[in-house]
Amino acid sequence: MLDALETRLAQDPASLRLGAEYRQLAIETGRYDRSIKLFERLSKDPRGGANRYLNLAFAEIDKVPVSGVIRQALLGRDAIDATTRAIAIEPTDIAYLVRGLVNLFYDRAIFHRTDKGVADLEEARKLAAAHPHLPHVARIFTALGDGYWRLNRPDKARDVWREGLAAFPDAESLRLRLDARDDQLGAIVEHALDAGVRVDTTLRELFPDLTRTAGKAQP
Repeated sequence: MLDALETRLAQDPASLRLGAEYRQLAIETGRYDRSIKLFERLSKDPRGGANRYLNLAFAEIDKVPVSGVIRQALLGRDAIDATTRAIAIEPTDIAYLVRGLVNLFYDRAIFHRTDKGVADLEEARKLAAAHPHLPHVARIFTALGDGYWRLNRPDKARDVWREGLAAFPDAESLRLRLDARDDQLGAIVEHALDAGVRVDTTLRELFPDLTRTAGKAQP
């Protein structure tokens, strides 16, 4: 199946849907390096537009939870580079969401990237105003609130989560945070931003007909 999907991706390197299907299979079979190498190769194909770099960033993010600490930092750096290239071609809310979220995963005290993550996520929220009810927008509110919490701005974090829940009343991640006490929220946010916890990169919000899932992903 990997061979067949690679052939299809070579024909359509801009497809996030094919990329998501391929990457979930790569996760299930532990072929992380094969996935990264494929999308590195496809990133050189101009037919792929901005999405060629987003597919590469997702492939790099997929390997993070099974890597050591140093390798995690390098994969995060590469994912940030890939999304930056995507943004240069087409600045979308999804690209800013991905780059912003990756920035949040870095230890604030060591890497000082939390404010950069929040800035990206604010830009994602601004761009998402053009389609405020698409399912993936809920993740922007969740991540942005987490960023403000990391910046020791709990009131701002709760304001963001409330705004998100008003638009997405069924969003479990937002409700979980708003129902929690302050002494519980620290653990919730730190778990969400734990590099050892798999991030959901199925793109199920964009392609709900894709039923394949790999491992346990953080909502």
